[in-house]
Amino acid sequence: MDVSLKINSILQSFGESIGLKDLALKDSSISLSFDDLLVVHIIYQAKQGLLIFEAQITESANLDDAILRSLLAFNYYWSEHRLVFGLNLEEQQLCLYQHINVESLDSVQFESVLAEQVSQAERWGEILNCKETALEPEHHITNTSGIKV
Repeated sequence: MDVSLKINSILQSFGESIGLKDLALKDSSISLSFDDLLVVHIIYQAKQGLLIFEAQITESANLDDAILRSLLAFNYYWSEHRLVFGLNLEEQQLCLYQHINVESLDSVQFESVLAEQVSQAERWGEILNCKETALEPEHHITNTSGIKV
C-alpha cells in the first residue's frame, strides 16, 4: 500500500472516531486544533519515511535565555522521552516535536503518539505560561532570531 494512502486511511479512521469527515493530508501535512488553544501539525516526510508531530507550545518571544537553555538540556534526553523542543521561526513558536516511522504505523500507534503529544504539549504549555506570568514584561528577552535549535 502506498504510504500516503496508508496515512490518509489512518487519518480518515481517526477523523471518523472524533466526528470529522474527510480528514487527510493536504500537501503532505495536516493541522489539528485542540480546544482552540493547542495546534498540532502532522507532517509527512516522504524521503525520510517519517511522520512528524509538531505541537505549538508558546510564542518564542515569551522565553528568556534561562528557559531556552533548560529546554535544550531536555533535548539531551531525547532517546528517553522521544520528544524534542525546537523553535519554529516562521511562526515564532516554541514547539515540541516527535516523529514516528511510517512503515510500522497503524491506527493504535498514531492515536497513542498523538495523545502523548497533546498531553505533553499541554503540560509544558502550562509550565511555561506559569513561568511567563511570574515574570514582569521588562524582563522578557524578545529577540530570539539568532537562536537555532
